[in-house]
Formats: sequence, structure tokens, C-alpha cells
Amino acid sequence: MSQNKSVNRLFLVVVVIYIGVSFGFSLLSANIPVLAELPIYCSLLLSQALVFVPCFLYCRGKNIKIRELIPYRRISFITIILVVICTYLMYPLIVVLNAVSMLFSNSGTASVSELMQSQNFILNTLFMALLPACVEEFMFRGVLFQTYKKSKMLPAILLSGFLFGCMHMNLNQFIYAFALGVYLAFLVEATGSVFSSMLAHFTLNFTSVLMTFFLPKLYDTLGISQSEAMQQIEPGGYAATMENAQLAGFLIGILFWGVIALGATCAAVGMYIAICKINGRWGYVKKMFQGGTKERLFSIPLVLGIAIIFAFMGFSVYLEWIAVS
Repeated sequence: MSQNKSVNRLFLVVVVIYIGVSFGFSLLSANIPVLAELPIYCSLLLSQALVFVPCFLYCRGKNIKIRELIPYRRISFITIILVVICTYLMYPLIVVLNAVSMLFSNSGTASVSELMQSQNFILNTLFMALLPACVEEFMFRGVLFQTYKKSKMLPAILLSGFLFGCMHMNLNQFIYAFALGVYLAFLVEATGSVFSSMLAHFTLNFTSVLMTFFLPKLYDTLGISQSEAMQQIEPGGYAATMENAQLAGFLIGILFWGVIALGATCAAVGMYIAICKINGRWGYVKKMFQGGTKERLFSIPLVLGIAIIFAFMGFSVYLEWIAVS
């Protein structure tokens, strides 16, 4: 069996286990009070374990050394600074994509925001910023991307990013996570190290943690109750809950941020080129789309895994719209 088919089977296994265990845990929590009272960090740790353990066992079962799938080249201090700057330059694009997705669904944004409210800042940083950055990069920019790119680089970048978006299991996060996954794969190739994508991933997650920590304080300063602010995050997305005038204003806001995102993304491209040159990989990056093999990246297990996720996301969106109508 080819390596692509093997990792596609792995993806299907992760999807089935992730959805199955998550659903089973929810049912048990509804019937067993002790489970329902567990700290939220237990479920966060479980969700990451459901991703990490199958990938780790896959490597052990295939006798693959972790170092073969995790390019852990050390990155310099200046690279660290440039990666952080480049990531923040990509942030407006993520905001725009997130806003567009919220026209149809915002369950991901709402659920994450609710999870992070009233929790410990340090624990939020560890379980919502650091742990996902390490585990998810191990799977998507490590096991999956490093395998796919042996066949052809550009399809590998796009597919690994697409699967990264899929694994967020909701439409709201899927769209911007797809774009983020593509950026992170490019970043790995620019530095030759997964540490750079882990850093960028952590930077974005940590920014969300900071915003969730400081926003309630900002609401208090402005005299706005948190419940009033959270009324904007309702099931079904803004398109289903806003009046026409509000929706028009929201669309204008997307257009405004779109202009900012265009400029910031262009600046990020320039920063990316600088990262490549500093790491001596600009020549490699310019040629990395050449060559490759004719081995297919897609197989039945991968298509099945994607279909399961989209069915799950579609059902979730349907339930949102039913709740609003």
C-alpha cells in the first residue's frame, strides 16, 4: 500500500474516532453527573489525544521515525520575530474569512468563546493555544503534509490545509482554517522546520485567548453588559438574526476589512519572501512546485472521511437554522 493511501486511512480513522468518542462522551455526560462536572480542560485534552494518539500509533505501526515526518530544524531568533509579524499580517484575511462564514453559521466562534469565558488564563494558554499548536501541527504539517508532498507539492499544500479545515468540524472555522492550513504549510517549507508553523499556530490561538480575557474588561469599561455583547453571537449566523440594515452594515464591514486584508496579505507575502531568504530557502521555494510523481493523493478512505465531516457540518448548520426559524 502506498504512503498516501496509508495516511488517508489514518485520516478516516481519526475522523471516526473523534466524532464517535466525542458523541459518546456527550451522551455519557448527559447521564452521568460526574462527567458533566469535569473541568473543560479534560475534554480539551481528550480532543487533542484523539488526534495525537492515532498519529503516534500510525508512526509506530509503520516503523516510521517521528523525525522523518517532523522537520524540526532549529529556527533563528530573527525568524521567530518575522514569523510572528507575518502571521499577524495574515490576521485580517482570517478575520474576513471568519466574518463571511458567520453569515451562515457561527457555532464554532460562539462555542469557543463560551468555553474560554471565566476560565483560567494560564490554563487557557496551555490547553487552547499551546497544546493544539503542537498536536495539530504534528498531524497536518507533519504526518499528512510531509507524506503528500512526496507526490506533488502544491496539491499536498492545498489538501493538507483543506483537511485541517475539515477537522475543525464546523463551517464557521472550516473556511479560515483552510486558508490558515495553506499558510502554515508554506511556512514549513520557508524555514524547513515545523517549529515555525507551531509558532504561527500558537500566535493565532494565543491572540484569541488574549482577546477573550480582555474583552469582558473592555465591555465593563464601556458600560456594555456581556450578555448584550453576546447577543450578536446567536445560532444560525448573522444572516439569520440581523435586520436588513444591520446585515448591510455587516457586509460593508466585511468589504472594509477586505481592503485591509488585501494590503496586509501583500505585505505578508513580502515578509514570507524575507523569511525564505533568511533561512537560505528562497531558491528551493521558487522551484518546489516542479517535479513530483503521478501518485494520486485521493483514495476512497479520504473521500469517505471528508464526506462524514461535511455531513456532520451540514447537520450542525441545519440544527442552527431550525433553532432560529
